[in-house]
Formats: sequence, structure tokens, C-alpha cells
Amino acid sequence: MRRVLAADIGGTNARFAVFSLSGDSCSASGLELERVVWLPTEELTDAVSVLAAFDRALNTPPEAAVALVIALAGPVDGARGSLTNGFLHLDLTEARSAAPILLLNDFLAQAYACASRPGQMARPVLVPRGVRASGGTRAVVGAGTGLGAAVLYGSGEELLPLPSEAGHADFPFAGEEENCFHDFLRQQTGLPRAVGDVVLSGRGLALLHLFLTGERLHPREVSEAALGGDTPTLRWYSRLYGRFCRNMALTTLCAGGLWIAGGIAADNPLVVFGKSFAEEFYASPRFEALLRAVPVYLMDDGNSGLWGAASAACLRLAAHSR
Repeated sequence: MRRVLAADIGGTNARFAVFSLSGDSCSASGLELERVVWLPTEELTDAVSVLAAFDRALNTPPEAAVALVIALAGPVDGARGSLTNGFLHLDLTEARSAAPILLLNDFLAQAYACASRPGQMARPVLVPRGVRASGGTRAVVGAGTGLGAAVLYGSGEELLPLPSEAGHADFPFAGEEENCFHDFLRQQTGLPRAVGDVVLSGRGLALLHLFLTGERLHPREVSEAALGGDTPTLRWYSRLYGRFCRNMALTTLCAGGLWIAGGIAADNPLVVFGKSFAEEFYASPRFEALLRAVPVYLMDDGNSGLWGAASAACLRLAAHSR
């Protein structure tokens, strides 16, 4: 049985998985997830520790696979990359492995995931006339420890993912109350301007709750206390998340759909299924009709990044075998 090893390393959690490949082809459609192990990212210190984790966590050494792929939540340049919200730095230029190794940004993996099983099984949030997207430009966003975004062009075996740093662009605030929150964020973080990664990430959620209620809680505590029902924190956070998604849809013209991946929204679905999200997503006087034609989905499979990473490895293998 041929196997693909995949890792999806975020600022908090690192996921490791073994996929089997059915048949003789390298098609991503033949992938089957065998097992997954989640580890704290803080246990990983360098490329050696990451490669060793495949064997330690999955009892599957890298040389037993036809491909090995690592998705990293941060900038990637060839075989080198580092976490945006963490201290891990990977340099795979001298890594010794019998199997080819692919390193990619975690949201490029999430882009591939849109076309894989988790993307196909995603929950409809805003879907015109109940029709699921089958092609066209697709976009994916997701807030967790940080805020990521990417774009996917093409279909089938001809997929082209494009990276994005939209999460680090200045976040647009509207009205007196929101600008007071912006001032509060700058005071709390020491930053001259708040970017999306600050506003919608876990730390941004905690600061929003502190601003609205005076309670200083950990992000997970905020989720448990304020994102499960109709609270000011939920309404504000949903509105701000909807605004980021709207701007991403207008920027990418993702007629094929916009996927919201995991993280805060997956754990707290009211963030995107509530009234505040939809109202803000459609709040464009000139382009409301265009936005209403964009399907929006919640990809709440916590292993979607692993599926996307494994799909990327399969496409790379297939291209090399032609």
C-alpha cells in the first residue's frame, strides 16, 4: 500500500497524518485518511524534530511513504519556512528522505482542501438557491491563532493555488464605536494600525471581549462564554468577520465560492450562521448582487489542512510522472 505523510503545523497545534493511495495512479481522489495525531506545536523545534514526529507520532518513518508534505502557518520560500505566530523555523534543504518532500504555506493547503473531501462536505452558510459551487475561482479564509487566506484556480488535476497575505492588510473600521475599538487595539498591542490578523485572531477576539465587557479572558474562555449565544461579543465579531470575507470576495471575485476554514468559526458556528455575518457580507450598495451570487461554506473538518496538503503532494507526484 502506497502512503502519503502529511503535517499541518499551526501556531498552537501540529497535526500529523498518514494517507493511503488506492490504485496505481497518484490522483488526490484516491486518498484515504488512515490516522491522525495532534501534537502541541511547542514540542517542535526544527526540521529534524518535525521529521522525527512522523515516526514518533504515527509510527511511520518518512522513508515508508511515496511523498511527504508539510503545511506551515507562515511564509514559505522553497524548502524554508517559519511560523508567523510561533518560533519554529524549518530548513529542509538538507533533509535526508527517500520520499520527495514538499513544504507549503498552510493556507495554500487549505486552498487545495476546498477541492478535496472536506471542501465537498463543507456546510453551506450562504448559498444562492441551494446550488453548490462546482468550478470557478475559489477563495478560503480562516481565523484561529492567526488569520489566513488563499485563492484556488482551476479544477480536477489542473489546480493553481495562489498565496495571500490579506490577513496582514490594514483592517477597515466603520463608525465611532469601531474606531474607538481600533484605538483600544492600538493601545493594547502597541501597533500603529490594526490588521486583520490582530482583529480576528484568537488574541483579537479576547481583546474585543475585553473592550466590550471589561473581562480579560483567554480566547478559548471567550468562545465558551460569549460565542454560543446572542451576545455583544458574538455580534461584533461576526460583523467584523463578515466584513473581511466580503472584502476577500470582492478582491478575488470568487464565483466558485468562499470557504471559511476551521479555527474559531468551526468551533463556534454561530459566528458565520448568525444574522450579523450575513448582513455585513452583503453590505455593498454597488455590488450586493455580485456578493449574493457567491456561495459561502464552513469547512469545519479540523483535518482539512491535512487533506489539502496530501492533495498537493498527489498533484505534484502526478505531474512528475507524466
